[in-house]
Amino acid sequence: MSKQVDHANRRREILRKSLQLFAEMGFQQVTFQQLADVCGLSRTALYKYFSTKKEILDNAISQLMQGFNDEIVETLVHEPTLDSQGKLELIVNTAVDACLKNPALLRVIIEYLIAQRRQGESVERKIKRHTIGFQYYIKSIVQDGIAQGEFKSVSPMMTADIFVCLLESAAVRIMFYDDIDKKSLVSHCNYLIHSLMKEKVDDGQK
Repeated sequence: MSKQVDHANRRREILRKSLQLFAEMGFQQVTFQQLADVCGLSRTALYKYFSTKKEILDNAISQLMQGFNDEIVETLVHEPTLDSQGKLELIVNTAVDACLKNPALLRVIIEYLIAQRRQGESVERKIKRHTIGFQYYIKSIVQDGIAQGEFKSVSPMMTADIFVCLLESAAVRIMFYDDIDKKSLVSHCNYLIHSLMKEKVDDGQK
């Protein structure tokens, strides 16, 4: 009796192993055969899941971002007492830690996006597709902060956009700066968070 293959799990493993190889060698340098080899598959077997290395990397990035979003949700679930400020600060720290763990992977993603742009593909659409879940969490937290009277009345969508831009800037610094530390990377996001806060009124001055 032949062994039943869990195709969903195999697909996840292909993406995980392929992403690691891309990070080690770079997008342009990796061949489809090398991807098959690192996954322990023949080229024919790999073609059953993905037709090009571009498709593999694109799906690997989506899987990576989904894992990151799941990590944020799980972390917030285990911190039920956090207010909106604390939730935003936690997300910023989680995002920066994830970037600091693997600058080589960030460089591969940028390399890939530049290559797609040169071929006339919509890079903006790809970026938005990969970050929309993260942006949604930021927007929801800002909305909650406003509703609870913790934050000023601001545009949740615009605020989420600014957060994403600041974290994208932090990712670029991690890729290209020789001397970078976490404190400097989170400082701009924390400044934005603090600027959202309503001023507390001293009861004695009422």
